[in-house]
Amino acid sequence: MGYVEQLLSTGETIAMRSRQHWIALITSGLINGFIIIVALTLGVVVSGALPRNLPPLIVNLITLATALVALFGLARFGWDLLQWLAEEYIITNRRVIQSEGIINKRTIDSSLEKVNDVVLTQSFFGRILSYGNLEIVTGSDIGVNLLTRLRDPITFKTAMLDQKSKLGGDYGERLPPGEVSDRDVPRLIAELDELRKKGLISDAEFNDKKAKLLSQL
Repeated sequence: MGYVEQLLSTGETIAMRSRQHWIALITSGLINGFIIIVALTLGVVVSGALPRNLPPLIVNLITLATALVALFGLARFGWDLLQWLAEEYIITNRRVIQSEGIINKRTIDSSLEKVNDVVLTQSFFGRILSYGNLEIVTGSDIGVNLLTRLRDPITFKTAMLDQKSKLGGDYGERLPPGEVSDRDVPRLIAELDELRKKGLISDAEFNDKKAKLLSQL
């Protein structure tokens, strides 16, 4: 079971998973690639310019220094790649989860019920390569949850609004107080069953609430 799956509550399911576009790795790739190329080039040039009577120890030290610099650039890019793979954006039937970190994990949740607005920003190249920034404006203390360089942001935004509409939020039809959607009945029954198994409600209470839910179908 993955880290995000452990965060899900009873009856919560994942509707979509995404992450940053590969364009987010371009800067790291260019910088670290430049470091590797410069290190190898200098190693070749210096090795060719060294006197042939130079002690082997000096030659070995120069070769080692060149290799270490090249490995440093490669290791830096590898670390950035792992961080990119570790950062995920998940839409569930209740919230949007932003999970990041390799060793120390950090998550940011935006409840779909509290989402007031969703702002999508795409540059010219963003439209061509299918990436952009998505601002999730909520009524919580955080206010705005910004997903930068999101891969396929239009599909992500649509999936999020679809899940919000199923909750009867601002983007979907509101249900009268005390009533639930047909889609929610199986989930609510499953949650009630979990409460019954934990001893928090009796069998009689479970059967009574289950019958009331089924009567709304």
